[in-house]
Amino acid sequence: MAEDSFGAAFGRLVKRKRAELRLTQGQLAESVWPNDENAAEKRKPDISKLETGKIANPHTTTVQRIADVLDVSPQEIDALHRQAQMTPAEQLDAVPTLSRNQLELLATRFEIERAFEMSDPKLRQLLKGKAEEYRTYRAQFDNIENYRAKMESLDDRLPAIHNLKGAAQEAAGRLDFEEVETLLSRVDEVETEIAAETKETRARNALLRGRVEQAYTLLTAAADSFASVDPLEVARRKGRYAEQLYHHGLRYGGTGLGRAADMCRAASGIFTEADHPVQWATAMQNLALALREQGTRTGGAEGAALLAEAVESYRAALRVFTEADHPVQRAMTMQNLAVALQEQGTRTGGTEGAALLGEAVESYRAALRVLTEADHPVDWAMTMQNLAIALEMQGTRTGGAEGAALLAEAVESYRAALRVRTEADHPVQWGMTMQNLAGALHTQGTRTGGAAGAALLGEAVESYRAALRVSTEADHPVDWATTRYNMALLEESRADHDTRTDPRPHLEAGLAHVMAALTVYDPEHMPYDHGTATTSRAHLAARLAALPPA
Repeated sequence: MAEDSFGAAFGRLVKRKRAELRLTQGQLAESVWPNDENAAEKRKPDISKLETGKIANPHTTTVQRIADVLDVSPQEIDALHRQAQMTPAEQLDAVPTLSRNQLELLATRFEIERAFEMSDPKLRQLLKGKAEEYRTYRAQFDNIENYRAKMESLDDRLPAIHNLKGAAQEAAGRLDFEEVETLLSRVDEVETEIAAETKETRARNALLRGRVEQAYTLLTAAADSFASVDPLEVARRKGRYAEQLYHHGLRYGGTGLGRAADMCRAASGIFTEADHPVQWATAMQNLALALREQGTRTGGAEGAALLAEAVESYRAALRVFTEADHPVQRAMTMQNLAVALQEQGTRTGGTEGAALLGEAVESYRAALRVLTEADHPVDWAMTMQNLAIALEMQGTRTGGAEGAALLAEAVESYRAALRVRTEADHPVQWGMTMQNLAGALHTQGTRTGGAAGAALLGEAVESYRAALRVSTEADHPVDWATTRYNMALLEESRADHDTRTDPRPHLEAGLAHVMAALTVYDPEHMPYDHGTATTSRAHLAARLAALPPA
């Protein structure tokens, strides 16, 4: 695999700087070599080769001359040298600062398909996730290396196996078959543990490369190998391995979530409700979580079936997690059940959808009996936020005074959550809640006439502006663009409100927000968002053009 040399990185920088200065390759050549006769023609091929990465190690004098002409600082040159000398592992720790070419080269090591089609923010985010996985993976190798070192100094595991086998042979000579079984079962256990560790490391390696099915096969074999040692250990390991597959699927999609569900089903078949109720309920809860995530990401009848199975799995777990015996586990399960019901209700229209949303609200309220602000502030705030979302959905679907009351309750629930989710202590969650609060205030304000409605819309603007303190363009470009687009919709609502006599300022503000969003919503990597924002831009521009001259 070709590495990203200093020359290639410097060439890309030269091309960009030259374009910014509006210089042709010939003009740059004339400036770099002013004493060469006809430098524009003679030296232009050198500039071209440099910019296309064909010169891996350009001469130091040439680099300095070009840097002087293009105003490239010594610090920039040093940074390029450092990046070129990085190992791939070191590059993983420097993903935010890598060049586009380095990002794509790094992506190939993890067999990420079509990385060249991804936007910079998406690819960087994906590789940040891979960096986290890689650090865990390396830790496993460190454990193996430590184990090898211990083995060389007569660590107790393999020598112990040798001793156990010798003792078993002596017991067999005495016809003490019970002792033989006891000794050999211990040998079986240790050898199985060692083999399982290797399979786990191989599975991590497979997941780093996106090979979920291979990882699932290895992890299944590792867990099943304990059947002769301790059948319950098979279930315990499948529960642990399901978590690995779940998090991989959550981050990268693919079959990880489905395979996590398969592991959980297998665990629940070993931990039966009758004999191991708590472990069984935990397996059912984890199965439901994987199914819910699958269902949320899957459309149509297939997604609906997955969500329905998730709801049934949560309800099954609640047979064991009672409020009297397991209050916290029950509350968390009720919260998760509510999320699944809410997703079902969102997808379902009419009275059936309204009923599902109503069930979700009641499940959140049940969870809040245990997850109180005093005893569980963070979980309480998360539940209040989720309750507010469900109430907002109900209120949006409901007209008249009943809908207005639901929206008002949603707003109060968001505000309550902000008592815990402060900007100082929980900035990301605070920003998310401020975004949601702004959306609810927007809906409220649109439905409310007069000064009261205008005030609600003004509050929504302030909430979005506050959220932008966290969702910055530099650190969270997609969230920033989404917020700007939502602000465009809000400004159009303000332009149409019955208190406005001149819509122009709000339409102009809305157009500015859409234009900002389109700097992130590019047509190649975010076609849906780009199309929606482009339509809004044309719509707002047409409305402004139709207004009488100012």
